[in-house]
Amino acid sequence: MSNWDKGSYEFTARQLEPVAPVVADAVEPVAGQPALDLACGTGNVSLELARRGANVTGFDGAPRLLKVAGERAEAEGFETTWVQGDLAELPFADDSFEIVTSVFGLIFSGSPQQSAGEIARVLRPQGRLAVTSWVEEGLFQHMQEMSKAAVASHFGQAPADGEDKPFAWGDELAIRELFSEHGIAVQVEQRDLVITEESAEVLNDRWFNEHPIWLTMQELIGDENYEKLREESLPVVEAANQADDGSFVYTLRYLLSEGSPV
Repeated sequence: MSNWDKGSYEFTARQLEPVAPVVADAVEPVAGQPALDLACGTGNVSLELARRGANVTGFDGAPRLLKVAGERAEAEGFETTWVQGDLAELPFADDSFEIVTSVFGLIFSGSPQQSAGEIARVLRPQGRLAVTSWVEEGLFQHMQEMSKAAVASHFGQAPADGEDKPFAWGDELAIRELFSEHGIAVQVEQRDLVITEESAEVLNDRWFNEHPIWLTMQELIGDENYEKLREESLPVVEAANQADDGSFVYTLRYLLSEGSPV
């Protein structure tokens, strides 16, 4: 499991910030409504909900990210609540929230079924849910496969078989079925997010120097293998580049799942 307090997740959070108003639009917060933002990270969605008047609780497993989120909220003058914990065991009473959101955070739950059940438990009968997840394709998928292969090779393991594969957060049907089993009906639609950087090399180095997932992997495979992986990943990032002026531009597809209890 990745240590999300490592490095500097802030640069990735800034790239994901345009998704926050999309999610807020989906749940349509009304002033005073209690809202829970799961795996809130540095607070992109939490702050967007607060700007629209919601009474926000941000929830995450990483103390440092919660501290960053709290500082951002304080700077904007919002009174928000920040809670550290496990996505599979939410420390809240039944029917506590009118709104539950998660932007590319719930996908890291080690127990998707338990987390979906906990969401259903704390969400009010008339409440609204919106979560986002990546479509499994292109650059991110390729990078993920390379990193998994590097870890497996380091430990002399074979690639994971079908039984060990994580929940398919990029599969619309799987998401609908997951929440349906817990009494929540969701509709799923594809959206695009464009990320930019100075160059492919700068983006590649940012990932390896600052991203918590990459830095956690460094501890597993050692510095030498890590630098080898950095070199091997750069041509992959360069090949995915959609810009022709030396900068980096790439369009990511993601799923927006929104719905309510039935």
